[in-house]
Amino acid sequence: MEKYLTFDCYGTLLNEEATYAAIETVADKIGVDPRLARQRFITYQDSRDNMHPYLDYAILTRNNLIHLDYQFGLTHQFERYYVDVLIAHRSLKPFPEVIGTLKTLQQRGYHLIMMSNSSWDIIPANAAALEVPLDIWTAEDVHTYKPDPVFFKTVAAHYDLTPANHWHIAQGYGSDIVTTDALGWRSIWVNRDHATPTTTARPTHEVHNLAEILQWL
Repeated sequence: MEKYLTFDCYGTLLNEEATYAAIETVADKIGVDPRLARQRFITYQDSRDNMHPYLDYAILTRNNLIHLDYQFGLTHQFERYYVDVLIAHRSLKPFPEVIGTLKTLQQRGYHLIMMSNSSWDIIPANAAALEVPLDIWTAEDVHTYKPDPVFFKTVAAHYDLTPANHWHIAQGYGSDIVTTDALGWRSIWVNRDHATPTTTARPTHEVHNLAEILQWL
C-alpha cells in the first residue's frame, strides 16, 4: 500500500518571516509603524473574506498592499513595493529541520504532496528551496483557498487518500486543522508558536517542529 503525506507549505515547511520583514522594511521607508503594518498585512492575507471569489495569490498580495495604503491614509506607497514583496515571498527558506525531515520521510517510502494557498508564479521557487521533490497543488489549481473543503476533497479524490494510507501535516490551525478534523483526516499540527486552538477541532497529534512528526511516521 502506498503511503501519502500532505503538507501545508507556509509556516510548516517554509518560514514566512522574510515576507513580513519586507513589509516592515517598506513601512520604515514610508514612515509608518512597521509592527502595525506587519500585523495588518498578516490579518488581511489570512482573511478568507478577501479570497472570494477566487483570485490569484499575487493579486491578493497587491490588494493587501493597496489596503495598507488605505488604512494608513497613503496613496501608492505600499503598493509601489508590490514586486519587492513578491520577490521576498518567492525567496523564502525552509525551517532548519525541514529538509532533513523530508529526506527521511522520502527514504521511509512516503509519497510527499504539498497543498499550498499559493499560485504557479510563486510556488516553483518555494518548492526548489525544499530540495526534496513533492507533488504540488495550489489554490490556483483548484480555484479556492484552504480551509475550503473543496481543496482537500479534490486532492483526496486524486490520490484515493484514506485514513489508513494518509496523514496531513500543517502549521495552519484555521486553514488546515479545522477542515481536516471535520473531514476525519489523520493530522499532525506543527504548532510552532504554541498557539491555543480557537474551536473544538483537534489534530490527531501536536508537535512544535517538523522533526517531531517522525515518531509517528
